[in-house]
Amino acid sequence: MAKTSHVRHCPVCASELSDTLRSVFCSERCRKIDLSRWLSEEYRIHSGEGDGEGTLVHSREMESSVRMDEEEER
Repeated sequence: MAKTSHVRHCPVCASELSDTLRSVFCSERCRKIDLSRWLSEEYRIHSGEGDGEGTLVHSREMESSVRMDEEEER
């Protein structure tokens, strides 16, 4: 049976990761950038009800979603 290769990418810079790399980041720099985003609350876990419950959302996406909801209510 042939082994299928799944290409993984760094979540920060989208660089392709080697199969032997155990980390989800390509470098220490990308790891620190991601940590910084969590600490500055750029990332949030959506806790609303519905399909998106428990999903990771970049705070900029949340803010634009809230603005769209407010405009729809008007």
